[in-house]
Amino acid sequence: MLLAVLAALAAPLLAPYDPLAQNLGNALARPGWAHLLGTDNVGRDVLSRVIWGARVSLVAGLVSVALAVVAGSLLGILAGYCGGRVDGLVMRLMDAVLSFPPLVLALALGAVLGAGLGGVLVALGVVYTPTFARLMRGQVLSVTARDYVDAARALGAPAWRVAWRHVVPNAMNPIIVQASLSVAFAILAEASLSFLGLGIQPPQASWGSMINAGRGYLQQAPWIVFGPGAALFVTVVGLNFVGDAVRDALDPRIRG
Repeated sequence: MLLAVLAALAAPLLAPYDPLAQNLGNALARPGWAHLLGTDNVGRDVLSRVIWGARVSLVAGLVSVALAVVAGSLLGILAGYCGGRVDGLVMRLMDAVLSFPPLVLALALGAVLGAGLGGVLVALGVVYTPTFARLMRGQVLSVTARDYVDAARALGAPAWRVAWRHVVPNAMNPIIVQASLSVAFAILAEASLSFLGLGIQPPQASWGSMINAGRGYLQQAPWIVFGPGAALFVTVVGLNFVGDAVRDALDPRIRG
Protein backbone atom coordinates (compact mmCIF):
# COMPACT_ATOMS: atom_id res chain seq x y z
CA MET A 1 0.00 0.00 0.00
CA LEU A 2 2.82 2.38 0.84
CA LEU A 3 4.49 1.54 -2.47
CA ALA A 4 1.30 2.41 -4.35
CA VAL A 5 0.95 5.72 -2.51
CA LEU A 6 4.61 6.53 -3.07
CA ALA A 7 4.30 5.75 -6.78
CA ALA A 8 1.24 7.99 -7.07
CA LEU A 9 2.83 10.92 -5.24
CA ALA A 10 6.25 10.71 -6.90
CA ALA A 11 5.17 9.57 -10.37
CA PRO A 12 7.08 12.35 -12.21
CA LEU A 13 10.27 11.35 -10.39
CA LEU A 14 9.89 7.57 -10.50
CA ALA A 15 8.62 7.06 -14.04
CA PRO A 16 11.62 6.46 -16.33
CA TYR A 17 9.79 7.68 -19.45
CA ASP A 18 6.94 9.92 -20.49
CA PRO A 19 3.83 7.70 -20.14
CA LEU A 20 2.32 9.24 -23.29
CA ALA A 21 5.42 9.15 -25.50
CA GLN A 22 5.03 6.74 -28.43
CA ASN A 23 7.83 4.96 -30.27
CA LEU A 24 6.42 2.75 -33.00
CA GLY A 25 9.88 1.48 -33.85
CA ASN A 26 10.09 -0.06 -30.37
CA ALA A 27 6.53 -1.43 -30.11
CA LEU A 28 5.95 -4.66 -28.17
CA ALA A 29 9.53 -4.71 -26.90
CA ARG A 30 10.19 -7.45 -24.36
CA PRO A 31 11.04 -6.55 -20.76
CA GLY A 32 14.71 -5.66 -20.37
CA TRP A 33 17.03 -3.13 -18.81
CA ALA A 34 15.78 -0.34 -21.05
CA HIS A 35 12.13 -1.11 -20.32
CA LEU A 36 11.69 -3.19 -17.18
CA LEU A 37 8.09 -4.13 -18.03
CA GLY A 38 8.45 -3.88 -21.79
CA THR A 39 6.49 -1.59 -24.11
CA ASP A 40 2.94 -1.68 -25.42
CA ASN A 41 1.60 -1.85 -28.96
CA VAL A 42 2.58 1.76 -29.74
CA GLY A 43 5.94 1.70 -27.97
CA ARG A 44 4.99 3.34 -24.68
CA ASP A 45 6.86 2.22 -21.59
CA VAL A 46 4.56 -0.04 -19.55
CA LEU A 47 6.28 0.66 -16.22
CA SER A 48 5.88 4.41 -16.61
CA ARG A 49 2.20 4.00 -17.44
CA VAL A 50 1.68 1.68 -14.45
CA ILE A 51 3.26 4.25 -12.13
CA TRP A 52 1.12 7.08 -13.49
CA GLY A 53 -1.94 4.83 -13.42
CA ALA A 54 -1.54 4.55 -9.64
CA ARG A 55 -2.56 8.19 -9.38
CA VAL A 56 -5.80 7.61 -11.22
CA SER A 57 -6.71 4.49 -9.25
CA LEU A 58 -5.99 5.94 -5.81
CA VAL A 59 -7.72 9.24 -6.57
CA ALA A 60 -10.75 7.38 -7.92
CA GLY A 61 -10.91 5.12 -4.88
CA LEU A 62 -10.31 7.74 -2.20
CA VAL A 63 -12.39 10.59 -3.63
CA SER A 64 -15.39 8.48 -4.64
CA VAL A 65 -15.53 6.84 -1.21
CA ALA A 66 -15.12 10.24 0.46
CA LEU A 67 -18.10 11.54 -1.51
CA ALA A 68 -20.12 8.48 -0.53
CA VAL A 69 -19.15 8.84 3.14
CA VAL A 70 -20.21 12.50 3.28
CA ALA A 71 -23.47 12.04 1.38
CA GLY A 72 -24.36 8.72 3.00
CA SER A 73 -23.54 9.89 6.53
CA LEU A 74 -25.65 13.03 6.17
CA LEU A 75 -28.58 11.04 4.81
CA GLY A 76 -28.18 8.40 7.52
CA ILE A 77 -28.08 11.01 10.29
CA LEU A 78 -31.14 12.73 8.83
CA ALA A 79 -33.07 9.47 8.60
CA GLY A 80 -32.05 8.08 11.98
CA TYR A 81 -32.35 11.28 13.99
CA CYS A 82 -35.52 12.70 12.46
CA GLY A 83 -37.38 9.41 12.04
CA GLY A 84 -40.97 9.25 10.82
CA ARG A 85 -41.66 10.24 7.23
CA VAL A 86 -38.17 11.60 6.70
CA ASP A 87 -36.70 8.24 7.67
CA GLY A 88 -39.10 6.40 5.39
CA LEU A 89 -38.45 8.69 2.41
CA VAL A 90 -34.65 8.58 2.71
CA MET A 91 -34.43 4.83 3.22
CA ARG A 92 -36.84 4.02 0.38
CA LEU A 93 -34.65 6.15 -1.87
CA MET A 94 -31.59 4.22 -0.71
CA ASP A 95 -33.42 0.93 -1.26
CA ALA A 96 -34.20 2.02 -4.82
CA VAL A 97 -30.51 2.68 -5.51
CA LEU A 98 -29.53 -0.65 -3.93
CA SER A 99 -31.97 -2.50 -6.18
CA PHE A 100 -29.55 -1.99 -9.08
CA PRO A 101 -26.41 -4.12 -9.38
CA PRO A 102 -23.53 -1.79 -8.43
CA LEU A 103 -21.51 -2.17 -11.63
CA VAL A 104 -24.60 -1.82 -13.84
CA LEU A 105 -25.61 1.36 -12.02
CA ALA A 106 -22.06 2.71 -12.31
CA LEU A 107 -22.06 1.95 -16.04
CA ALA A 108 -25.39 3.71 -16.51
CA LEU A 109 -24.30 6.77 -14.55
CA GLY A 110 -20.95 6.80 -16.35
CA ALA A 111 -22.73 6.78 -19.70
CA VAL A 112 -24.96 9.68 -18.62
CA LEU A 113 -22.19 11.75 -17.02
CA GLY A 114 -19.69 11.06 -19.79
CA ALA A 115 -16.33 9.34 -19.82
CA GLY A 116 -13.54 10.76 -17.72
CA LEU A 117 -12.36 10.88 -14.12
CA GLY A 118 -15.07 13.30 -12.98
CA GLY A 119 -17.87 11.08 -14.21
CA VAL A 120 -16.27 8.03 -12.59
CA LEU A 121 -15.98 9.78 -9.22
CA VAL A 122 -19.62 10.88 -9.20
CA ALA A 123 -20.90 7.51 -10.45
CA LEU A 124 -19.00 5.53 -7.83
CA GLY A 125 -19.95 8.03 -5.12
CA VAL A 126 -23.65 7.49 -5.91
CA VAL A 127 -23.21 3.70 -6.00
CA TYR A 128 -21.62 3.54 -2.54
CA THR A 129 -23.79 6.17 -0.84
CA PRO A 130 -26.62 3.79 0.22
CA THR A 131 -24.17 1.52 2.05
CA PHE A 132 -23.00 4.35 4.29
CA ALA A 133 -26.50 5.79 4.68
CA ARG A 134 -27.92 2.51 5.98
CA LEU A 135 -24.92 1.93 8.25
CA MET A 136 -25.06 5.44 9.69
CA ARG A 137 -28.81 5.23 10.25
CA GLY A 138 -28.39 2.01 12.22
CA GLN A 139 -25.63 3.54 14.32
CA VAL A 140 -27.66 6.70 15.00
CA LEU A 141 -30.66 4.65 16.12
CA SER A 142 -28.40 2.66 18.43
CA VAL A 143 -26.59 5.66 19.90
CA THR A 144 -29.71 7.77 20.46
CA ALA A 145 -31.04 5.03 22.76
CA ARG A 146 -28.04 5.38 25.11
CA ASP A 147 -28.31 6.94 28.55
CA TYR A 148 -25.82 9.75 27.90
CA VAL A 149 -27.97 11.02 25.01
CA ASP A 150 -31.03 11.03 27.25
CA ALA A 151 -29.00 12.87 29.87
CA ALA A 152 -27.93 15.53 27.37
CA ARG A 153 -31.54 16.06 26.33
CA ALA A 154 -32.66 16.25 29.96
CA LEU A 155 -30.10 18.99 30.59
CA GLY A 156 -31.73 21.05 27.82
CA ALA A 157 -29.15 20.62 25.05
CA PRO A 158 -30.66 21.53 21.65
CA ALA A 159 -31.17 18.75 19.13
CA TRP A 160 -28.36 19.90 16.86
CA ARG A 161 -25.87 19.92 19.75
CA VAL A 162 -26.91 16.45 20.89
CA ALA A 163 -26.45 15.16 17.33
CA TRP A 164 -23.12 16.92 16.75
CA ARG A 165 -21.47 16.33 20.14
CA HIS A 166 -22.87 12.97 21.25
CA VAL A 167 -24.46 11.03 18.39
CA VAL A 168 -22.15 11.56 15.41
CA PRO A 169 -18.77 11.00 17.17
CA ASN A 170 -19.97 7.75 18.71
CA ALA A 171 -21.41 6.50 15.42
CA MET A 172 -18.33 7.10 13.26
CA ASN A 173 -16.17 4.05 14.00
CA PRO A 174 -18.13 1.62 11.78
CA ILE A 175 -18.23 4.26 9.05
CA ILE A 176 -14.43 4.57 9.12
CA VAL A 177 -14.03 0.80 8.93
CA GLN A 178 -16.48 0.51 6.03
CA ALA A 179 -14.76 3.37 4.20
CA SER A 180 -11.34 1.73 4.52
CA LEU A 181 -12.72 -1.49 3.04
CA SER A 182 -14.72 0.27 0.30
CA VAL A 183 -11.69 2.01 -1.24
CA ALA A 184 -10.43 -1.32 -2.62
CA PHE A 185 -13.80 -2.07 -4.22
CA ALA A 186 -13.95 1.45 -5.67
CA ILE A 187 -10.53 0.99 -7.29
CA LEU A 188 -11.73 -2.28 -8.84
CA ALA A 189 -14.90 -0.56 -10.05
CA GLU A 190 -12.88 2.27 -11.63
CA ALA A 191 -10.67 -0.28 -13.39
CA SER A 192 -13.79 -2.06 -14.64
CA LEU A 193 -15.28 1.17 -16.00
CA SER A 194 -12.00 2.08 -17.70
CA PHE A 195 -11.73 -1.44 -19.12
CA LEU A 196 -15.19 -1.02 -20.66
CA GLY A 197 -14.34 2.42 -22.07
CA LEU A 198 -16.41 4.56 -19.68
CA GLY A 199 -13.61 5.62 -17.35
CA ILE A 200 -10.29 7.28 -18.05
CA GLN A 201 -9.89 7.73 -21.78
CA PRO A 202 -6.74 6.92 -23.80
CA PRO A 203 -4.01 7.99 -24.04
CA GLN A 204 -4.15 8.75 -20.29
CA ALA A 205 -2.75 5.95 -18.17
CA SER A 206 -5.28 3.86 -16.25
CA TRP A 207 -4.82 0.27 -15.15
CA GLY A 208 -8.22 -0.76 -16.50
CA SER A 209 -7.73 0.82 -19.91
CA MET A 210 -4.18 -0.62 -20.11
CA ILE A 211 -5.55 -4.13 -19.51
CA ASN A 212 -8.19 -3.53 -22.16
CA ALA A 213 -5.60 -2.32 -24.66
CA GLY A 214 -3.34 -5.31 -24.01
CA ARG A 215 -5.93 -8.08 -24.12
CA GLY A 216 -5.51 -8.36 -27.87
CA TYR A 217 -1.78 -9.06 -27.45
CA LEU A 218 -1.88 -11.73 -24.74
CA GLN A 219 -0.24 -14.32 -26.97
CA GLN A 220 2.64 -12.23 -28.25
CA ALA A 221 3.11 -9.59 -25.52
CA PRO A 222 1.55 -10.68 -22.19
CA TRP A 223 3.64 -8.13 -20.28
CA ILE A 224 1.27 -5.36 -21.44
CA VAL A 225 -1.44 -6.86 -19.23
CA PHE A 226 0.83 -8.27 -16.51
CA GLY A 227 2.11 -4.87 -15.33
CA PRO A 228 -1.21 -3.12 -14.65
CA GLY A 229 -2.84 -6.39 -13.55
CA ALA A 230 -0.15 -7.02 -10.94
CA ALA A 231 -0.31 -3.40 -9.74
CA LEU A 232 -4.08 -3.64 -9.37
CA PHE A 233 -3.82 -6.94 -7.50
CA VAL A 234 -1.15 -5.74 -5.07
CA THR A 235 -2.93 -2.44 -4.37
CA VAL A 236 -6.31 -4.05 -3.70
CA VAL A 237 -4.78 -6.73 -1.46
CA GLY A 238 -2.87 -4.04 0.44
CA LEU A 239 -6.03 -2.00 0.91
CA ASN A 240 -7.88 -5.05 2.21
CA PHE A 241 -5.11 -5.61 4.75
CA VAL A 242 -5.32 -1.96 5.80
CA GLY A 243 -9.10 -2.24 6.12
CA ASP A 244 -8.78 -5.32 8.32
CA ALA A 245 -6.22 -3.54 10.50
CA VAL A 246 -8.49 -0.51 10.89
CA ARG A 247 -11.38 -2.78 11.85
CA ASP A 248 -9.25 -4.58 14.44
CA ALA A 249 -8.05 -1.26 15.86
CA LEU A 250 -11.50 0.29 16.19
CA ASP A 251 -13.57 -2.72 17.21
CA PRO A 252 -13.83 -2.68 21.04
CA ARG A 253 -14.75 -6.38 21.12
CA ILE A 254 -11.44 -7.30 19.49
CA ARG A 255 -9.44 -4.86 21.63
CA GLY A 256 -11.05 -6.26 24.73
